[in-house]
Amino acid sequence: MDERKSPAFPGLTGDLSGFWKALLEQHQERRLTLKRVVDDDLADMITARRMEVEGIVHDLRRSAAMRLAEGLEANRRAEDRQKRACEAEIQEVFSRLVEEELRRLLEGFRRLPKYRDVMEALAKEALEVLPSPSAVLVEKGDGVFLPPWSVFREVREELEGVWGGLILVGDGRIVDNTFRTRGRSRGRAPRFGGFVSNEGFCL
Repeated sequence: MDERKSPAFPGLTGDLSGFWKALLEQHQERRLTLKRVVDDDLADMITARRMEVEGIVHDLRRSAAMRLAEGLEANRRAEDRQKRACEAEIQEVFSRLVEEELRRLLEGFRRLPKYRDVMEALAKEALEVLPSPSAVLVEKGDGVFLPPWSVFREVREELEGVWGGLILVGDGRIVDNTFRTRGRSRGRAPRFGGFVSNEGFCL
């Protein structure tokens, strides 16, 4: 059999140059095919990795945003608590100053002749609620200002720090018509002998 007339590869001549050329071409084709496969796999891996990283970054951003929102909300609640505490403290100081000033003014007012008119008006108003009290309580020295037309079975000058006024006791009830209680209550403001106060009973 003549090998030169029946080559193993097309175009192969009697020498081996054609064989090596065909083998090289086949190798190049396989290398290019393998490169395309590797490039495709690598591209898929890069795409998958990029998507994975993007997902991780998205989760991190969402987690950071949630932590930031939670932190802002916690700060807002803390600021609200501090604000309420500050407002309460300011209100307490303001109320104390107002009470001190009001008490100072009332102490001066109690030395005026008009104070007797106010005590009579307070007594009349309280007696409308409790017509037959068993006792009337006033601050020390205020018993002389009670109206002569009112008949109280017992007058006790034992109140302290009520800024004036009176308390009626009887029938299991207490009618508090002192300046301190009236000053702290809310409602309409009737006039008694030129003195304006808020109506306030503790029944």
